[in-house]
Amino acid sequence: MIAACLIIVGCKPAQDNPSEIEGVWKVTKIIDLTETTESDPGNIHYMISSEHIMTVGGKDERPVVENNFALMSHEEILSQLPAGGGFMEYEIIDGKIHRTTRYALSEYFEGKLIITEFEVDADRLVFRDNHHADGHLREWHMIRVE
Repeated sequence: MIAACLIIVGCKPAQDNPSEIEGVWKVTKIIDLTETTESDPGNIHYMISSEHIMTVGGKDERPVVENNFALMSHEEILSQLPAGGGFMEYEIIDGKIHRTTRYALSEYFEGKLIITEFEVDADRLVFRDNHHADGHLREWHMIRVE
């Protein structure tokens, strides 16, 4: 837990202004604060505009298929799909992101409201919330890509 706190030193608490979080962010690690474990997220990015958040996680080492989707076999199409993703509407209320999932690869998440604490500076963003699937408190540590 101490290591997780040291990582976010220098980030400032969130404000109700979304412009600070707008941009493209790459997730560098995920910390499960409930189980005190850290995992490598692979290839996950968050794209944040003034009203929407899109997240997509691609599989590493996907095979290169020399056809477009219309010419691929069922197995080839499945080999190209992202490992995860979602599209959310959000607003910042009292320094927390209130995001509602409008579309996700797993329908389980659609329509769910997630209230997320966040800390941000020019180069780093940390999301902290309870994950719907298992109820664990997690942090998503990100660096700015754009």
